[in-house]
Amino acid sequence: MSGGDPREDERRREAQSVLDRAERESETVLRTTFEGAHKRTGAPVDEDDPIERLGRKIGRGAGAVFALGLVVYLIWTYLLSPVAN
Repeated sequence: MSGGDPREDERRREAQSVLDRAERESETVLRTTFEGAHKRTGAPVDEDDPIERLGRKIGRGAGAVFALGLVVYLIWTYLLSPVAN
């Protein structure tokens, strides 16, 4: 790039193009995954409905409790359990 070996410059351009393409594709995959999950949840959500908001809070809380419980269980089972010989 700074007047060096042309083969090295070509390798750098190719590597940069591969990295750029991988970044674009990963952004696309993640974005479409989350957008698709949001669209598949059913009917449009009424943000003003207090029952919808309460249900969403309960679901998120239950998910957080489950995730925390799973982490504690896995740590207790695999890291803190005595090893039997």
